[in-house]
Amino acid sequence: MTRIDPTARIDPKAQVHETAQIGFNCLIGPNVTIGPDCVLHNNVTIVGRTAIGRGNQFFQNVVIGTVPQDLKYKGEDTQVIIGDGNVFRENVTMHLGTELGGGKTTLANQCLVMAGVHIAHDCHVGDRVLVANNALIGGHVVLESSVVVGGGAAIHHLVTVGRNAMVGGLTRVVYDVPPFMIFEGNPGSIRGVNTTGLGRNGFDDRQIDAIKEAYRKLFRKRQALPALEELEKSNGTDPNVRYLIDFMRRSYLGKHGRHLESCRTDQAADLKNYYKDIK
Repeated sequence: MTRIDPTARIDPKAQVHETAQIGFNCLIGPNVTIGPDCVLHNNVTIVGRTAIGRGNQFFQNVVIGTVPQDLKYKGEDTQVIIGDGNVFRENVTMHLGTELGGGKTTLANQCLVMAGVHIAHDCHVGDRVLVANNALIGGHVVLESSVVVGGGAAIHHLVTVGRNAMVGGLTRVVYDVPPFMIFEGNPGSIRGVNTTGLGRNGFDDRQIDAIKEAYRKLFRKRQALPALEELEKSNGTDPNVRYLIDFMRRSYLGKHGRHLESCRTDQAADLKNYYKDIK
C-alpha cells in the first residue's frame, strides 16, 4: 500500500503509485502522476501537469510544476516530465514549460540536482546530469547527457551545454558550451578537455586523445571556422570529433553564440521542433 503521512494533501484526481512514499505536509495537485518507488520527504510540493517516473527522491521543500517566471505565460496547458532514478535535494524548484518554448520542461534519468537549484521553464536536462548547489538554469536551456554544473553557476537562457562538458562553480555562462570541455570563469571560457569526466564515463584513451587533438586545433587558434574545416578533413570521421564539429558549427551560426537563440521567434513550433530531437 502507498505510505502516505496523514498530514499530506493529495488531490483525489492525482495518480500516485501504490509503492510511492509521501511524507509529512506534502502537497500533490490534481494533474500529477507519480510512478513506482518514488519518495517524497516532508514539505514537498508537486503541482501542475507533472509526470514523474520510477524511483525518484524529493527532499525537503522541493517545488515542482509551478507556473513559469515568464511574463508571456498566460495559463496555457504545459508540462513537467521527469524520468527515472533522479534525486532532488532540498529547495530545488522546477517550473512548467511555456507554449512558445514547446510546452515542456524535462529531466531524463539518473540525475542529481543538489540543494537550491532552479530549473526554469522549457529546460531540457539529459541523462546522468549533476547540477551542484545553488546553480541557476535559465529558461530554454539544454543540458545534454553527463554534464556537470558546478555550484553557484548561472546559465543564460537558450544556452546549450554539450554532453560530457563540465561548467565550473560560480561560472557565468552566456554562450553555448562545447561538448567534452571544461568551461569556467566570469564570463566563462573554455579551459581544456574534461579528461577526468570522460574517463569516468567510459571513454578510452584513443577517444580522449582524439578529443584533445580537436581541442588543440579548435580552441588554440583565433580563426575558428577555418580550424573547423581543417579538423573536419583531418579527423572528421571520429564520432566524438564529428559531434563536436557539428555542435560548434551550430553555435557559430547562432545568435550571440547560442544556437537556440537563432531558433527563437514568436511561433511556438520553432523551438518545439528543435527540442523534439534532443537526446
